[in-house]
Amino acid sequence: MPAKPSPFVRAAGALLAATIFGGVPAASFAASEAAPVVRQVPPSIRVVAAERRELVETLSVNGTIVAREEAAVGTDLNGLTVITLNADEGDVVKKGDVLAVLDRSMLDTQLAQIEASRAQAEANIAQMRAQIGDAEVGVRQAREALDRAVALQKKGFAPDAQRDNAVNALDSAKARLDSAEKALKSSEAQLGVVEAQRQNVLVQIGKTELRAPADGLILARNATLGGVVMAGSAPLFRIAIDGEFELAATISGTELPRLANGMKATISLSGLEGLIEGSIRRISPEVDRASRLGSIRIALKPGSPVRAGNFARGEIELVRREGVAVPVSAVLYAGTDAFLQCVEGGKVETRTVTLGTRTDDMVEIASGLSEGEEVVSRAGTFVADGDLVTPVRIEATGAVKP
Repeated sequence: MPAKPSPFVRAAGALLAATIFGGVPAASFAASEAAPVVRQVPPSIRVVAAERRELVETLSVNGTIVAREEAAVGTDLNGLTVITLNADEGDVVKKGDVLAVLDRSMLDTQLAQIEASRAQAEANIAQMRAQIGDAEVGVRQAREALDRAVALQKKGFAPDAQRDNAVNALDSAKARLDSAEKALKSSEAQLGVVEAQRQNVLVQIGKTELRAPADGLILARNATLGGVVMAGSAPLFRIAIDGEFELAATISGTELPRLANGMKATISLSGLEGLIEGSIRRISPEVDRASRLGSIRIALKPGSPVRAGNFARGEIELVRREGVAVPVSAVLYAGTDAFLQCVEGGKVETRTVTLGTRTDDMVEIASGLSEGEEVVSRAGTFVADGDLVTPVRIEATGAVKP
């Protein structure tokens, strides 16, 4: 069994170790090793590349579906009863179709009376013409008698009294002829009055058949079987001519200058799937002074499944073109100026740009940015001009592109 070292030997060993390691204990030497350097990484920021795409700018309007042109069917006759109804609301009719018939019995009676008066006037005219013929014969005979009396007087065989009587007889015959001619004119005038009355009654009889003035769709029917019509009352039928409908809408007067006839639009109705095509047909030349709103009419595609009075929403296509665009959230504003925070080489650069067409979530950059350049997708939130960042692209985040 080996002997244990003496205390002197142990003390000498400790002194030697201290000399070899420079007087520093081993535990202190291990702790004195240098700590690792921590490297600062720039913050991550989401970026998106400017891309060229088709941009469509629209203007939303609300309004009511109305008939493009409406025809009213009524009558100026008073006190006649509706005896036949041939059409109802929702029927498609052609021009000239009989929609309803009124009772014409009273007018037929008036026509019979007028026909009798007309026959009487024609008889009077015939009688007056016969009287004129007799009067003309009388004038001719009286003139011949006067000629003979004048000839005999020249020869000295007839006194002056005979010539005077012949002159008076001629004047009397002429007066009878003139009276007969005036009576004929009076009878002819009377016949003209009767004929005018007859034509008036015939016109009224024609009005007892209420006909469609144009092709179209019946929107409303106010006529009732057995009802009595009155002049000046509401139309008995209302017709949408050719079944054409429009969206009547109002918009701010400041938006009117951006619109033009022929601009395309899409119309949506509650409860109707899909969209209806249309185009602007008319723009009001006047803005209401009180509301500052102007009216427009958007013609709908023929055969559209709409109803007059429907509430509808329209989207008018203002601009359609290709351009370089970024999300709306990437744009900063300072007054009327627009800016983008571009990222190049990991450094943020704030750049002034000019904006163009806007859509719901994208905006066109008319100048100041090229296709493919990257910008902070949500500008102004975490970074400022000159900051160093670690760009994270949309593809890397798994986000859905706008």
